Amino acid sequence: MKGFQKVFGQFQFVVISILTTAVIVWLAASLQWIPADSPVSEEQSPQLPAQPTVETPQELPPSAQSKPTPPLYENLPSIPNEPQPNINTPPTSPIASKPQDFYGHLPYAENDSNRLVSIGDFTRGAYRRTEYLDQEAAAAFSQLVDAAAKANLTLQPISGFRSVKDQAELFDKQVQKRGSQQAAAKFSAPPGFSEHHTGYAIDIGDRNQPDKDLKVAFEDTTAYRWLSNNASRYGFELSFPRSNAQGVNFEPWHWRYVKTSRAAVQFASARNL
Repeated sequence: MKGFQKVFGQFQFVVISILTTAVIVWLAASLQWIPADSPVSEEQSPQLPAQPTVETPQELPPSAQSKPTPPLYENLPSIPNEPQPNINTPPTSPIASKPQDFYGHLPYAENDSNRLVSIGDFTRGAYRRTEYLDQEAAAAFSQLVDAAAKANLTLQPISGFRSVKDQAELFDKQVQKRGSQQAAAKFSAPPGFSEHHTGYAIDIGDRNQPDKDLKVAFEDTTAYRWLSNNASRYGFELSFPRSNAQGVNFEPWHWRYVKTSRAAVQFASARNL
């Protein structure tokens, strides 16, 4: 009996060993057949610290590539701070800066000869000379003369358009007569500085009072008084009234046409003084 128990114990030990080995083999085989993409819970797989992702640079398509950087402008002047207005001081109107002049006379360009139109003759005794103005001023002057005629006045053009060359001859005569350019400029504009170059300025006289032509005494004529009251209706204004901003001598005979935009721009500098 004891022998049988000894053999049975050895057999039981072998069976248990075989069963244990079989279980271990089966478990090992089961673990090897787990799919690689099977979800694994946090309990099954410990969390590892995240590794930084390194992106491989890719070349951008031509349409997405950045444009070249524009040049830097480091030498631009800085804008000064705008002064704050004093609320206790009443505002004042700005004073226009005076352009470069020649003893008060401002520069003017010579008009295109194709725009010049005859406005009649200047006559004094046997002397006769045809005068011209820009086509815009010529039409207005014709209306001015017609209106004056209805008031029994006989206005006539003394001098209209004048070239730079003609002005140089007149000015040289004044220099010889007065002794210097500064003295001559009180009576005649230097070449390139005469309103007559524009074709929009005209010296006006009365045919019945030739002794008052181009003289301050023209101020005392009926013709001048009529012009003072009516010339603006036709677009004319006195260029050099008394105490004018340019400092030019008073010339009651010298008028300029300013009604159209082309005419007004000719005298913008003078009128803004």
